[in-house]
Amino acid sequence: MATFMDNLKFKQYLPLGLLSFTSAVFVYLLLFFVGHYAYLYFAYDFDIGAFFDFNGIYFDIERSNPLWTYDATVSIILARPLVSLVIGVISLLAITLIKEIPMVFYFLLLWLNVFAFNAAFGLFITDFITQSGVYFVAESMELGIIVMIFSLVVSSYLMYRLGKVNTMVYLNIIPQENSSQYSGRLKIVVITIFIPWLLTAILMTLLSYIVNNYSIEHLNILSAIFLLIPFLFCRCSRTTNNNNKQIEIKSFEWVIAVLLIMFSVLLYVKMLSPLTIMA
Repeated sequence: MATFMDNLKFKQYLPLGLLSFTSAVFVYLLLFFVGHYAYLYFAYDFDIGAFFDFNGIYFDIERSNPLWTYDATVSIILARPLVSLVIGVISLLAITLIKEIPMVFYFLLLWLNVFAFNAAFGLFITDFITQSGVYFVAESMELGIIVMIFSLVVSSYLMYRLGKVNTMVYLNIIPQENSSQYSGRLKIVVITIFIPWLLTAILMTLLSYIVNNYSIEHLNILSAIFLLIPFLFCRCSRTTNNNNKQIEIKSFEWVIAVLLIMFSVLLYVKMLSPLTIMA
């Protein structure tokens, strides 16, 4: 009997997992587009030719060129992290302040701040490993290896703390009777958070491989694990009593999900061709 009830609860959260995955794909593509367009905007401001497509940003001149001044390097390379940070803060405030939010909008705001904060802080981690991007800014600032490592630790810690805030909101949305025990919570988190995140990472990597055979650009999504770990282990206290709450997905939410799929396809197709800012 207990196993049968567990299966019912498992199937109950499958539609939520689908909504979450749809939202994650759209948000990731949207932030990828906005973040790389920020690169273009500041590159254009410094007379440095650039374009981007689904596999990342490309500059027309080498970093040894005199146009790559200190101001140009800092402004251009930090454009995406700073824009992402602003988006992450706004979406996190929205998800914590809005009450009785439909699930499709909750997942949109969740992935918006997760992927935005990952683009803001996670880039410090991945760029340090690949010695690209933000790593060049650190070199321009003449930061020592100890300072860089300390920055990586601080970035990881900030991501974990932000993940705890998201976890608190998540626990207030998921009925307590289904997530009070760790085994039940683990199933829900895996279905609605971790599987959509992993599927998004796999999908973006495959799409990138189809376009260019090989690209590590979309592997940056993996550093979001620091934001998601609290969903598994954080013992955040609930601020509301939702023991009798029932999760219902309205018909309009599925309509929005279909629209998100359509917009995701449009964004992907748009980024198959090089995008630039014309003078």
